Amino acid sequence: MAISVEAAPSGDGVYAYEFRISSEAFNWVSIKKAAYRFSGHCSFDFQSDGKEIICKLLFPQPQTEKTVASIELAFRNELLDQDLRVCIADETTPLRNAVLAFAFSKTGIQSPE
Repeated sequence: MAISVEAAPSGDGVYAYEFRISSEAFNWVSIKKAAYRFSGHCSFDFQSDGKEIICKLLFPQPQTEKTVASIELAFRNELLDQDLRVCIADETTPLRNAVLAFAFSKTGIQSPE
């Protein structure tokens, strides 16, 4: 779990810290949901590089390696959580639809044909 640290800010005054995650293990929906949960800590930039996704944590000021590592670990935990939520949602869609269909079938909203 190596973090590459840019010694100086990019041209726009942003400090970037880079790490990679597997695009075979996680999908873009999970990655974006996890990033959204961390939007109060930093901004993100993502690029696809074959079987890996390059994740850049972006900050307006330089951060210590310990701080960046802590955010990366928390992000990875959140990513796993979001990925599992996506899997559970996919697996339970037919059941949820059946429950909703049954619930709305008893409301009398629809007129009998």
